[in-house]
Amino acid sequence: MSWRIAAALAGIAAVTHGAEPASAPAVRWTADRAPDFRHRFIERVQTTKLLHATPETGTFNLHGHLAFFDGVLFVCWDSQARDENAPGQHTVYRRSSDRGETWSDVADLFPPLCANVPLAESRGRGPFQTSQGFAEIDGRLYAVSCVDRSLKEKVQRFNEVSRERVGFLAREVHADGTLGAIFWLAAAAPQPEPGFPAYPAGDPALVARITGHFREPAHLPQLLFGPHEHPDSADAHRLTEPTQPWRLADGTWLRLYRDQGAAAATSRDDIEASKRRRFYAAWSRDDGVTWAPAVPTDIPDSAARAHSGRLPDGQVFLIHNPLPIPPGKGGRTMLSISLSRDGLHFDRTAILRFVPPPQRFEGKAKSIGYMYPHAVVVGDVLVVIYAINKEDIEIARIPLEELATL
Repeated sequence: MSWRIAAALAGIAAVTHGAEPASAPAVRWTADRAPDFRHRFIERVQTTKLLHATPETGTFNLHGHLAFFDGVLFVCWDSQARDENAPGQHTVYRRSSDRGETWSDVADLFPPLCANVPLAESRGRGPFQTSQGFAEIDGRLYAVSCVDRSLKEKVQRFNEVSRERVGFLAREVHADGTLGAIFWLAAAAPQPEPGFPAYPAGDPALVARITGHFREPAHLPQLLFGPHEHPDSADAHRLTEPTQPWRLADGTWLRLYRDQGAAAATSRDDIEASKRRRFYAAWSRDDGVTWAPAVPTDIPDSAARAHSGRLPDGQVFLIHNPLPIPPGKGGRTMLSISLSRDGLHFDRTAILRFVPPPQRFEGKAKSIGYMYPHAVVVGDVLVVIYAINKEDIEIARIPLEELATL
């Protein structure tokens, strides 16, 4: 079995497209199965459950992020009483001063902005958060969360026009576990919900530095959703959840996108049927000023958030759900890592997690599997965070020397 692509990786809607280049980088994915059709598994991996969801903790948990700062490993994710993208969804966090061996208790990083109750009890209009992870700026670490509000009018398109943007929250995170004051990344603060705290607008100079950080190609936010948050592909497919980009030896930036189906499709069934279950790719040769329109690839993807980055030896890794079937039919039950020595040819893959436990709780947009990974290198280990069934949160610690054997 072999996959070949002519690919590119792209930016988000805030980045304008330039004139289409003459040719795209030749990206290949040839991470074959063994002759007996069995996948290779990561053998040496240590997993730690960071949250076993209960009704008391909230039974929806997703959107994990990691940061290693000043010798401390930070994790955060979004939590809600029951439902995805429902009022009261907010960001919680934990920290570890021994590189993931032991952890602090779960605590609010950004508290709920309205009552955190199941969607059926909330009338669906309160603000909810989607974590954008951490940003290291001027030697300080900041956490950032996007705040949206659901619209009454619903559409079939995934995460696209059924919400309106409220703004972005930020706060400093210190290595000793203390937190700075919460502020809005805006010139003026929006009005709070009755009975909930009001947060001020941030210092203009700091707001400019943080927003500037997220405009850089390597730091573009991954989990922003809204009408045309990301450009449509070259073949008129809607795209979302871009991976972190990486730079090739010649300076070209590359990035992958999740396919959300043909822009012309209107019904949920037509949208699902039009998805290629493959990543799209776009690229930039002017340091992220302009990006080529994304094109379809043959890298398999169930249609889920993925994560990419570089290992200390220079290899590019891609952590993704490689089963090209819908999430509702088990597409996220397998989580894998694929490797490339030059950032173009992904020729090795191994399974990180497979066969999830049964889902324990009902909720909006729930699906089974290991999903929404994010990773960071900590010393001689690659640490990966992911959600299990959108309920539990877990990390896996993979020795780099284990990846070197692939």
